[in-house]
Amino acid sequence: MFDREAARLREMLLAQRAVSPLLNLGSSTRAFRERAQPHIQRELFGPLEAAGIRIVHADLKQADGVDVAGDILDPVMQAGLQARGLKSLLCANLLEHVVDPAAVAAACEAIVGPGGLILATVPSSYPYHADPIDTFYRPSPGELADLFTRSTPLLTEELAGRTYAEEIRARGASLAGELLRTLGFALIAFARPKGFRARLHRWHWYRRPYRVAIALMQVRESPSQTAGPG
Repeated sequence: MFDREAARLREMLLAQRAVSPLLNLGSSTRAFRERAQPHIQRELFGPLEAAGIRIVHADLKQADGVDVAGDILDPVMQAGLQARGLKSLLCANLLEHVVDPAAVAAACEAIVGPGGLILATVPSSYPYHADPIDTFYRPSPGELADLFTRSTPLLTEELAGRTYAEEIRARGASLAGELLRTLGFALIAFARPKGFRARLHRWHWYRRPYRVAIALMQVRESPSQTAGPG
């Protein structure tokens, strides 16, 4: 999640009337949100918490800063989350890392239930980044909204972030140093093929910005209402 994205998500959530409690799906750890990418806490979760919004962080594995650990495709996990009375769900930069994004989207809708809000983001133009996989799911905002078949889109947009060149400068690195790192990854590509692929792929965005698709949706009906006759 880049800094402009975090700020935009904050704006969208604060503009809604009932978003608490909010489930942050695929939250990663406290260290990731507050130290590795501190803008996530500074621009997004900090202001939401200051506004009185209660946030539930959920991820596959238990760790510091993860409130609920488990797979949301697990019915037991889903039931536990449904019991929390969640009003909204944030699914940010997750769907490109799952084998079946449609199943995850359906689980999100089941968790918040009718009337619940879902705010989803997926890179629409971004390098390969395995975590642990990257399926290259790169939807437009409309395609992202269409994935949530029981929800009505309230807002869809595409947001531009930095270029790779700007990212290098922001880290205080040099072009020569970055080229040398890429060469280093090439020398060990046999041992770390995903790492080399990710680093090499970044150069396609050296002059063009990363982009993310954003969709804010409201669940309009329950699974039982969409099911066919038994």
